[in-house]
Amino acid sequence: MIPFPFPRLFSMPAFEGLRVLRQYGADWPDAVTSELVPLIRQVEATADSLDLEAAIFLHEQVSRDAPHGSVGFYRECISTVILLDVPDWAKLVTLGRGMFIKRLRDDEFRDVRSLFRQAKLLDDPPELDDVQWWDALQTHVRLQRDLEFNKRARDAELLSLEREKAELAKAGIDKAPVWMAIDDNTAGYDVLSYWPGEYGPRNKLIEVKSTVANPPSFTLSRNEWEQAKKFGDAFVFHIWVFSGDKPRLYEKTVAEVGPHMPEDVGKGRWKNAIIPLKLPQVG
Repeated sequence: MIPFPFPRLFSMPAFEGLRVLRQYGADWPDAVTSELVPLIRQVEATADSLDLEAAIFLHEQVSRDAPHGSVGFYRECISTVILLDVPDWAKLVTLGRGMFIKRLRDDEFRDVRSLFRQAKLLDDPPELDDVQWWDALQTHVRLQRDLEFNKRARDAELLSLEREKAELAKAGIDKAPVWMAIDDNTAGYDVLSYWPGEYGPRNKLIEVKSTVANPPSFTLSRNEWEQAKKFGDAFVFHIWVFSGDKPRLYEKTVAEVGPHMPEDVGKGRWKNAIIPLKLPQVG
Protein backbone atom coordinates (compact mmCIF):
# COMPACT_ATOMS: atom_id res chain seq x y z
CA MET A 1 0.00 0.00 0.00
CA ILE A 2 1.40 3.39 -0.99
CA PRO A 3 1.84 5.87 1.90
CA PHE A 4 0.34 8.83 0.00
CA PRO A 5 -3.04 9.34 -1.70
CA PHE A 6 -2.77 8.67 -5.43
CA PRO A 7 -3.69 12.26 -6.46
CA ARG A 8 -0.87 13.60 -4.30
CA LEU A 9 1.74 11.40 -5.97
CA PHE A 10 0.27 11.86 -9.44
CA SER A 11 0.77 15.61 -9.44
CA MET A 12 3.09 18.27 -10.77
CA PRO A 13 4.27 19.32 -7.26
CA ALA A 14 5.41 15.74 -6.61
CA PHE A 15 7.00 15.30 -10.05
CA GLU A 16 8.70 18.69 -9.95
CA GLY A 17 9.83 18.00 -6.41
CA LEU A 18 11.49 14.80 -7.60
CA ARG A 19 13.06 16.56 -10.58
CA VAL A 20 14.59 19.24 -8.34
CA LEU A 21 15.66 16.64 -5.77
CA ARG A 22 17.52 14.69 -8.44
CA GLN A 23 19.05 17.82 -9.90
CA TYR A 24 20.48 18.73 -6.50
CA GLY A 25 21.57 15.13 -6.04
CA ALA A 26 23.54 15.34 -9.29
CA ASP A 27 25.16 18.61 -8.18
CA TRP A 28 25.98 17.26 -4.69
CA PRO A 29 26.51 13.51 -5.27
CA ASP A 30 27.94 12.93 -1.78
CA ALA A 31 24.90 14.39 0.00
CA VAL A 32 22.08 12.15 1.27
CA THR A 33 18.43 12.96 0.65
CA SER A 34 17.86 14.18 4.20
CA GLU A 35 20.57 16.82 3.62
CA LEU A 36 19.25 17.88 0.20
CA VAL A 37 15.70 18.67 1.28
CA PRO A 38 16.62 21.50 3.72
CA LEU A 39 19.00 22.89 1.11
CA ILE A 40 16.25 22.94 -1.53
CA ARG A 41 13.86 24.66 0.86
CA GLN A 42 16.48 27.27 1.65
CA VAL A 43 17.75 27.94 -1.89
CA GLU A 44 14.92 27.25 -4.33
CA ALA A 45 12.53 30.14 -4.90
CA THR A 46 9.79 27.70 -5.92
CA ALA A 47 10.31 25.36 -2.94
CA ASP A 48 6.89 26.15 -1.47
CA SER A 49 5.22 24.82 -4.61
CA LEU A 50 7.05 21.47 -4.40
CA ASP A 51 5.78 18.39 -2.57
CA LEU A 52 9.15 17.19 -1.32
CA GLU A 53 7.68 14.56 1.02
CA ALA A 54 5.98 12.85 -1.94
CA ALA A 55 9.14 13.41 -4.00
CA ILE A 56 11.25 11.52 -1.46
CA PHE A 57 8.92 8.52 -1.79
CA LEU A 58 8.98 8.74 -5.61
CA HIS A 59 12.77 8.89 -5.52
CA GLU A 60 12.74 5.24 -4.44
CA GLN A 61 10.16 4.23 -7.06
CA VAL A 62 11.05 6.06 -10.27
CA SER A 63 14.02 4.68 -12.20
CA ARG A 64 17.26 6.46 -11.36
CA ASP A 65 18.02 6.42 -15.08
CA ALA A 66 15.06 8.71 -15.85
CA PRO A 67 16.59 11.88 -17.37
CA HIS A 68 15.48 14.72 -15.10
CA GLY A 69 16.08 17.28 -17.83
CA SER A 70 13.71 15.99 -20.53
CA VAL A 71 10.14 14.84 -21.21
CA GLY A 72 11.38 11.30 -20.61
CA PHE A 73 11.48 12.13 -16.92
CA TYR A 74 7.77 13.00 -16.78
CA ARG A 75 6.91 9.91 -18.80
CA GLU A 76 8.77 7.73 -16.34
CA CYS A 77 6.99 9.42 -13.43
CA ILE A 78 3.57 8.98 -15.03
CA SER A 79 3.98 5.29 -15.82
CA THR A 80 5.57 4.52 -12.43
CA VAL A 81 2.84 6.16 -10.36
CA ILE A 82 0.00 4.71 -12.46
CA LEU A 83 1.36 1.23 -11.91
CA LEU A 84 1.78 1.74 -8.16
CA ASP A 85 -1.98 1.87 -7.78
CA VAL A 86 -3.78 1.59 -11.14
CA PRO A 87 -6.75 4.00 -11.01
CA ASP A 88 -9.93 3.16 -12.88
CA TRP A 89 -9.36 5.90 -15.44
CA ALA A 90 -5.93 4.46 -16.31
CA LYS A 91 -7.51 1.14 -17.28
CA LEU A 92 -9.12 2.98 -20.21
CA VAL A 93 -5.68 3.04 -21.83
CA THR A 94 -6.33 -0.55 -22.98
CA LEU A 95 -9.04 0.83 -25.30
CA GLY A 96 -6.38 2.67 -27.29
CA ARG A 97 -4.49 5.96 -27.16
CA GLY A 98 -7.16 7.98 -28.97
CA MET A 99 -10.01 6.76 -26.77
CA PHE A 100 -7.97 7.41 -23.64
CA ILE A 101 -7.06 10.95 -24.69
CA LYS A 102 -10.70 11.66 -25.53
CA ARG A 103 -11.66 10.61 -21.99
CA LEU A 104 -9.02 12.97 -20.55
CA ARG A 105 -10.89 15.91 -22.06
CA ASP A 106 -13.47 15.71 -19.29
CA ASP A 107 -13.12 18.50 -16.71
CA GLU A 108 -12.58 16.04 -13.87
CA PHE A 109 -9.27 14.99 -15.48
CA ARG A 110 -7.88 18.50 -16.03
CA ASP A 111 -4.87 17.89 -13.75
CA VAL A 112 -4.20 14.47 -15.26
CA ARG A 113 -4.35 15.97 -18.74
CA SER A 114 -1.81 18.64 -17.83
CA LEU A 115 0.70 15.99 -16.77
CA PHE A 116 0.29 14.06 -20.01
CA ARG A 117 0.68 17.32 -21.93
CA GLN A 118 3.86 18.14 -19.99
CA ALA A 119 5.22 14.74 -21.03
CA LYS A 120 4.27 15.51 -24.67
CA LEU A 121 2.09 12.40 -24.83
CA LEU A 122 -0.91 14.15 -26.38
CA ASP A 123 0.81 15.19 -29.62
CA ASP A 124 -1.02 14.26 -32.81
CA PRO A 125 0.21 12.50 -34.80
CA PRO A 126 2.45 10.72 -32.28
CA GLU A 127 6.11 9.98 -32.92
CA LEU A 128 7.36 6.37 -32.87
CA ASP A 129 8.79 6.70 -29.36
CA ASP A 130 5.41 8.08 -28.21
CA VAL A 131 3.67 4.99 -29.61
CA GLN A 132 6.21 2.73 -27.90
CA TRP A 133 5.54 4.46 -24.56
CA TRP A 134 1.77 3.99 -24.95
CA ASP A 135 2.25 0.35 -25.95
CA ALA A 136 4.40 -0.32 -22.87
CA LEU A 137 1.85 1.32 -20.58
CA GLN A 138 -1.00 -0.69 -22.10
CA THR A 139 0.96 -3.91 -21.58
CA HIS A 140 1.63 -3.12 -17.93
CA VAL A 141 -1.96 -2.04 -17.23
CA ARG A 142 -3.30 -5.23 -18.83
CA LEU A 143 -0.91 -7.28 -16.70
CA GLN A 144 -2.03 -5.45 -13.55
CA ARG A 145 -5.68 -5.96 -14.52
CA ASP A 146 -5.06 -9.68 -15.06
CA LEU A 147 -3.40 -9.95 -11.64
CA GLU A 148 -6.39 -8.24 -10.02
CA PHE A 149 -8.79 -10.55 -11.89
CA ASN A 150 -6.86 -13.66 -10.84
CA LYS A 151 -6.79 -12.56 -7.21
CA ARG A 152 -10.53 -11.92 -7.23
CA ALA A 153 -11.11 -15.34 -8.84
CA ARG A 154 -9.09 -17.06 -6.09
CA ASP A 155 -10.89 -15.07 -3.41
CA ALA A 156 -14.22 -16.25 -4.87
CA GLU A 157 -13.05 -19.88 -4.87
CA LEU A 158 -12.04 -19.58 -1.22
CA LEU A 159 -15.45 -18.15 -0.37
CA SER A 160 -17.12 -21.09 -2.09
CA LEU A 161 -14.92 -23.54 -0.18
CA GLU A 162 -15.86 -21.93 3.13
CA ARG A 163 -19.53 -21.92 2.26
CA GLU A 164 -19.46 -25.57 1.22
CA LYS A 165 -17.70 -26.55 4.45
CA ALA A 166 -20.57 -24.96 6.37
CA GLU A 167 -23.21 -26.57 4.13
CA LEU A 168 -21.65 -30.03 4.47
CA ALA A 169 -21.50 -29.70 8.26
CA LYS A 170 -25.12 -28.58 8.30
CA ALA A 171 -26.12 -31.63 6.20
CA GLY A 172 -24.13 -33.99 8.43
CA ILE A 173 -21.80 -35.02 5.60
CA ASP A 174 -18.38 -35.98 6.93
CA LYS A 175 -16.44 -34.85 3.88
CA ALA A 176 -14.46 -31.76 3.00
CA PRO A 177 -14.80 -29.82 -0.26
CA VAL A 178 -11.84 -30.09 -2.63
CA TRP A 179 -10.21 -27.10 -4.34
CA MET A 180 -10.03 -28.64 -7.79
CA ALA A 181 -8.92 -25.41 -9.47
CA ILE A 182 -5.62 -25.82 -7.59
CA ASP A 183 -5.31 -29.61 -7.70
CA ASP A 184 -6.43 -30.34 -11.27
CA ASN A 185 -6.89 -27.69 -13.95
CA THR A 186 -8.36 -30.27 -16.34
CA ALA A 187 -11.28 -31.26 -14.06
CA GLY A 188 -13.75 -28.86 -15.69
CA TYR A 189 -14.90 -27.29 -12.40
CA ASP A 190 -13.33 -25.38 -9.51
CA VAL A 191 -14.70 -26.98 -6.34
CA LEU A 192 -15.82 -30.55 -5.61
CA SER A 193 -18.46 -30.67 -2.91
CA TYR A 194 -21.39 -32.95 -2.06
CA TRP A 195 -25.16 -33.08 -1.75
CA PRO A 196 -27.06 -35.49 0.47
CA GLY A 197 -28.18 -38.46 -1.65
CA GLU A 198 -30.48 -41.43 -1.22
CA TYR A 199 -27.52 -43.80 -0.95
CA GLY A 200 -25.00 -41.39 0.55
CA PRO A 201 -23.33 -38.13 -0.55
CA ARG A 202 -23.42 -37.36 -4.28
CA ASN A 203 -21.04 -35.09 -6.13
CA LYS A 204 -21.67 -31.38 -6.41
CA LEU A 205 -19.40 -29.85 -9.06
CA ILE A 206 -19.02 -26.10 -8.75
CA GLU A 207 -17.75 -23.63 -11.34
CA VAL A 208 -16.87 -20.44 -9.46
CA LYS A 209 -17.19 -17.02 -11.06
CA SER A 210 -16.64 -13.51 -9.75
CA THR A 211 -17.79 -10.15 -11.04
CA VAL A 212 -17.72 -6.46 -10.24
CA ALA A 213 -20.07 -5.62 -13.12
CA ASN A 214 -23.07 -3.38 -12.53
CA PRO A 215 -25.67 -4.65 -13.20
CA PRO A 216 -24.14 -8.01 -12.22
CA SER A 217 -23.26 -10.49 -14.96
CA PHE A 218 -20.70 -13.21 -15.54
CA THR A 219 -18.85 -14.59 -18.54
CA LEU A 220 -18.91 -18.21 -19.71
CA SER A 221 -16.61 -19.64 -22.34
CA ARG A 222 -17.80 -22.23 -24.81
CA ASN A 223 -15.61 -24.87 -23.18
CA GLU A 224 -16.98 -24.07 -19.70
CA TRP A 225 -20.53 -24.43 -20.99
CA GLU A 226 -19.75 -27.73 -22.72
CA GLN A 227 -18.34 -29.05 -19.45
CA ALA A 228 -21.41 -27.88 -17.55
CA LYS A 229 -23.78 -29.62 -19.97
CA LYS A 230 -21.75 -32.82 -19.76
CA PHE A 231 -22.13 -32.99 -15.98
CA GLY A 232 -25.78 -31.89 -16.02
CA ASP A 233 -27.62 -31.87 -12.67
CA ALA A 234 -24.40 -32.47 -10.73
CA PHE A 235 -23.06 -29.13 -11.87
CA VAL A 236 -23.77 -25.64 -10.47
CA PHE A 237 -22.36 -22.16 -10.88
CA HIS A 238 -21.33 -20.03 -7.90
CA ILE A 239 -21.22 -16.37 -8.90
CA TRP A 240 -19.75 -14.02 -6.32
CA VAL A 241 -20.56 -10.34 -6.80
CA PHE A 242 -17.73 -8.19 -5.42
CA SER A 243 -19.55 -4.89 -5.26
CA GLY A 244 -21.11 -3.34 -2.21
CA ASP A 245 -20.09 -3.85 1.38
CA LYS A 246 -19.45 -7.59 1.15
CA PRO A 247 -19.40 -10.33 -1.53
CA ARG A 248 -22.82 -11.72 -2.45
CA LEU A 249 -23.38 -15.24 -3.72
CA TYR A 250 -25.72 -16.34 -6.49
CA GLU A 251 -26.05 -20.02 -7.32
CA LYS A 252 -27.30 -21.13 -10.75
CA THR A 253 -27.98 -24.54 -12.19
CA VAL A 254 -27.27 -25.64 -15.75
CA ALA A 255 -31.01 -25.57 -16.44
CA GLU A 256 -31.25 -21.96 -15.25
CA VAL A 257 -28.30 -20.80 -17.36
CA GLY A 258 -29.26 -22.74 -20.50
CA PRO A 259 -31.94 -20.33 -21.81
CA HIS A 260 -29.40 -17.48 -21.80
CA MET A 261 -26.78 -19.26 -23.90
CA PRO A 262 -26.21 -18.28 -27.56
CA GLU A 263 -26.39 -20.63 -30.52
CA ASP A 264 -24.11 -20.99 -33.53
CA VAL A 265 -25.56 -19.43 -36.69
CA GLY A 266 -24.41 -20.41 -40.16
CA LYS A 267 -20.64 -20.79 -40.09
CA GLY A 268 -20.28 -18.59 -37.02
CA ARG A 269 -19.37 -20.10 -33.67
CA TRP A 270 -19.62 -18.25 -30.37
CA LYS A 271 -16.68 -18.34 -27.95
CA ASN A 272 -17.80 -16.35 -24.89
CA ALA A 273 -21.19 -15.35 -23.53
CA ILE A 274 -22.12 -12.70 -20.95
CA ILE A 275 -24.90 -13.97 -18.70
CA PRO A 276 -27.02 -11.53 -16.66
CA LEU A 277 -27.66 -12.24 -12.99
CA LYS A 278 -31.38 -11.96 -12.32
CA LEU A 279 -32.04 -14.89 -10.01
CA PRO A 280 -32.59 -14.44 -6.26
CA GLN A 281 -29.52 -14.35 -4.07
CA VAL A 282 -28.89 -17.43 -1.95
CA GLY A 283 -27.89 -17.39 1.73
